[in-house]
Amino acid sequence: MSFAMRVLHLTTEFPWPATSGGSVRTVSQLRILASLPEVEAITMLSVAEKAVSAEDRRALASAIPKLTVLPPVFHPVHLFDFKRFVPRVVALRALRGVPYLAGKWDSRRLRRLLREELRERRVDVVYIDHLGMARYLGDIDAERPRAHVVLDQHNVESDFFKQFAAQKKGPKKLVAQAEWQASARFEKTALRGVDSVVAISKEDARHFDSLASVRAEVVPMVMAFERKARPAPSRPNLCYVGNLRWHPNVAGLDWFCQKVWPLVRARIPDATFEIAGVGLKPDASGALPVPEAWKVPGVQTIGFMDDLEPLYQRSFGMLAPVFGGSGVRVKMLEGFRAGMPVVTTPDGAFGLPLEDGREALIAKDEQGFAERVERLVRDGSLRERVRAGGYQYLDEYHSLAVAQRVMRRVLGIAV
Repeated sequence: MSFAMRVLHLTTEFPWPATSGGSVRTVSQLRILASLPEVEAITMLSVAEKAVSAEDRRALASAIPKLTVLPPVFHPVHLFDFKRFVPRVVALRALRGVPYLAGKWDSRRLRRLLREELRERRVDVVYIDHLGMARYLGDIDAERPRAHVVLDQHNVESDFFKQFAAQKKGPKKLVAQAEWQASARFEKTALRGVDSVVAISKEDARHFDSLASVRAEVVPMVMAFERKARPAPSRPNLCYVGNLRWHPNVAGLDWFCQKVWPLVRARIPDATFEIAGVGLKPDASGALPVPEAWKVPGVQTIGFMDDLEPLYQRSFGMLAPVFGGSGVRVKMLEGFRAGMPVVTTPDGAFGLPLEDGREALIAKDEQGFAERVERLVRDGSLRERVRAGGYQYLDEYHSLAVAQRVMRRVLGIAV
């Protein structure tokens, strides 16, 4: 691959402001691409389900050198919030065998704009961010057959359907299993249809090798940080930050609020827990549709926050109960960057070489989780040790130099 490459970045959701794990990952990868002297320019084409202001487009372009941000194409990100789009996805599944995870991103307008961009401008690399955009691999090959195509996988997407199928019974299980198999076939074909594959963790890379016999490069997210001291708050408050619609997060919060939180309150009667994040849309009165499982004494759901620092300042630590999913929990890395000691489940630590008591506190059952929360609140030396371990982890595994070296291999640049 020559120098002065021009990259077309195709992603499923306009990532600014970066308020979810997926958007944080996308922005990190854009920063890595832009940091390479071999990359001359990046053009981003995305979709969005609500209007994106010119101000947000300018802010993203300003944050990423070399980036040109095209106006996002309107398309549902949360399909069932826009029910008029559902019949098309159903028809693609029934008539053409296109699985849900690909069909939900099918857009005639996006296809037309993508082909125009490929046809009218020089494109050396097409960087596909998220598996869903692999729906357009045929269009990319038709317009730019010599382009170097990269697929950046944030998760093992077909695994979500496998996990979903395992939870169902009867006819629903049969339908879910069929969708899992169709998703796995699509994922396998996409992995084999590109020049380079990016995985978010070594575990995901091994899965891609098993599924499609491809070698995936693990490009770490770059997490710039400043070490900071965090004095103990005056009250035993704890916090959660994450996507409040993503099933592994919802399942984890349901479990924590119903099973673990009563044990925590038995140990620390005045403990409080605040749940923040994207995904809950206020109703006409402005009230959040808080799941019933979270409506327990001492727990408050506050939803989206522009600035998380006040929440961090009033919290002893961040809790990350997660069940299922794959990839890397970006909330863990964000917690480390903020200097927040984290208590999580094994699924929350999945994909990260963490040790219980070193970079985070990790528990697999209710009693163990409650015990670690109590220790976190009562033991200042433990908080400082875990905070330092989180910073050390980011320093060792998520530096720009490491990410650049791997990204050069992904782009086919000799290193």
